[in-house]
Amino acid sequence: MKKVKRTYKDGIFRQLFNEKEKILELYNALSGNNYPKGTPIEIITLEDAIFGDLKNDLAFIIHNRLIVLIEHQSTVNPNMPLRMLGYIAKEYERLTYSRAIYSKRLLPIPTPELYVFYNGEEPQPLEQELKISDAFLEKCGKITLEVVVKVINVNYDKGAEVLKRCQTLREYSQFVSVIRGKWKESGELEAAIKESIEACIDQGVLREFLKKNGGDIVSFLYEELSREECEAIREEDGYEKGKSEGIQKARRIFKLHMEGKSPQEIARLCDERLETVKEILDIS
Repeated sequence: MKKVKRTYKDGIFRQLFNEKEKILELYNALSGNNYPKGTPIEIITLEDAIFGDLKNDLAFIIHNRLIVLIEHQSTVNPNMPLRMLGYIAKEYERLTYSRAIYSKRLLPIPTPELYVFYNGEEPQPLEQELKISDAFLEKCGKITLEVVVKVINVNYDKGAEVLKRCQTLREYSQFVSVIRGKWKESGELEAAIKESIEACIDQGVLREFLKKNGGDIVSFLYEELSREECEAIREEDGYEKGKSEGIQKARRIFKLHMEGKSPQEIARLCDERLETVKEILDIS
C-alpha cells in the first residue's frame, strides 16, 4: 500500500471543514446559534504538529470567540485539557504578539471554546467534560487556572444532537461507520475503504467530496486506521506487560516478607518505595 501524500496531511475531517461555509454550519450546530451566511470567520489553525503528524485540528474565530476543535478516532485522551492549553496559548501569542501586551490598557482577546469530537469504538458518554484541574497534584478550594474541554461522541449510531444539526458532520460520521462495518465483515481494510467510498457515493453520502478526493482518501485512511489499530495493540500489550511485571514484583515482596525481611529491607532490595511495599503487604 502506498504511503499517504504529504500534501494531503490535513486529514479528512479538516479537509471537509476547510471552507468558511462548512465551518459556519458546524459551529451553528455546536452552539445552537443561527449565524447567517456570510458571517465573518477567520481560520487560524496552527500549522505546527502539536497534536501529532496528522492535521485533524481546526481553529477559527467567529463572533469574538476562538474555537479549537480536535477530532479523535481512538481513545479519549485525559490529557487533552493540557494539550489544549498549549495550543490556545500559542494562538493567543500569535494573535497578540506585540508591545501592546505590555500596555497599561487591557488587551481584549477572543473567548475560547474547546471541543473534541470522539469517533472511536470504545464506549464513551454522549457528552463529557475534561478539566485540567483533574490532573492537579494537590486539590484545593481555590483554582487559579482551569481549562475545560467538551468531548462529544459523534459516532453515527449514538445520535448526538450535533449530528442532527450538521449534515456534513453527520455524513462524515456515517462514512466512518460504513468503513468500520465493512472492515469487520471482510477483515480487509483497503477493500473496505474502497467499497465504502463507492457505497456512500451511490447513497449520496459525501458524494461530491468522495468523488473528488476518492484516491487520496483510500491512501490516507488506510494509513490512519492502520496506525490507530497498531497503537491500540501496543497499548494493550503494554498493559499486559505492566500487569505481568507488577505481579512478579508483588510475589518477590511477599517472598521476602515470609523470609522475615522488614518493609524497609524489602523496599531497598526491590528498589521500591516503602509506602508501596506497605500497601502491597497491607500493613501500616
